[in-house]
Amino acid sequence: MTPFNTLPHPKNESCKSRRAGFEFELTGVNLQGCAELIAELFGGKPSYNHSLEAEITDTNAGTFKVELDAHMIKKLASELEEERATSKGDIINMNKLRAHISDWIGNATEKLVPFEIVTPPMSFKQFSKLEELRERLHSAQAKGTKAGFVNAFGMHINPEIPSDKVDDIRDILRAFLILYPWLKKVMNIDLTRRILTYIDPFPVAYVKLMLAKDYAPDWGGFITDYLQHNPTRNRALDLLPLFAHVRPDSLSPLKDADRKLIKARPAFHYRFPNCEIDNPDWRIARDWNYWVDIESLASDKKKLTEMASAYLTFMEKPLHRFSDDWVQETTRQFGYAAA
Repeated sequence: MTPFNTLPHPKNESCKSRRAGFEFELTGVNLQGCAELIAELFGGKPSYNHSLEAEITDTNAGTFKVELDAHMIKKLASELEEERATSKGDIINMNKLRAHISDWIGNATEKLVPFEIVTPPMSFKQFSKLEELRERLHSAQAKGTKAGFVNAFGMHINPEIPSDKVDDIRDILRAFLILYPWLKKVMNIDLTRRILTYIDPFPVAYVKLMLAKDYAPDWGGFITDYLQHNPTRNRALDLLPLFAHVRPDSLSPLKDADRKLIKARPAFHYRFPNCEIDNPDWRIARDWNYWVDIESLASDKKKLTEMASAYLTFMEKPLHRFSDDWVQETTRQFGYAAA
């Protein structure tokens, strides 16, 4: 089994072990099937809000959620659940109608809209259980990113931040920007996921700003610059949930619809990895370990500075986006090649 590598800074500012949550998008296993697999492995008991959403509470890791990953569909189901009729007869009819519509939505979208398994923040020691969950989902014929052209399913990782110092967050983002071309190659990021904008690359102007040697903003400046260049959730490394935690009022420039979808948390929202649940060779640990590579580069200040300067020079070359030179250089630096 592929081991989960340890973070270079495994503890937070309170000297407690850092945790990380995971999100898996998949089809092929229905809501009840996902919920029961989780309960079998982690304990707890599933409860169903409707046929599109379940919670597994009292597990040995915390509360898991399984939900159909379609905001408008879930909104409709919730609204139907909340409706109240004016007579007893109407109540009976509306209850039946709610059940039928909720079931129909679930069945009609099962092959196109993924269910999303959302874990609680988990300790490093619990990560091996996630591989067991992956194995069980694979055995249950779950389908992931590569199972169909329109799938575009991802696995999101939400690592707790090592500190709330802006310089630490800046350097981890810097490391990600430097490694982005290499990660895209080595992780074999699905073309459909890139086309559909869920994990859009950061704009070139923002990359150059971030990697400038003298870029040392305070939290206010860092957030302002980020939002000016990235007024969207669609980034492979999404910092908006972290900003909502650090500065709750900082997201006012965003559209109301986007703000409502952002959950404040002291964590990165790393949306890059595929969810290759149907691939018997795929391991969650592999993609976790690439995140560890990002943090390892961020913690090596000398190497980070050198690679930032080299990448800025590379970006000045004509047609640099079509060149594999930086991927090859990163491979040389890290000692193993892209798949």
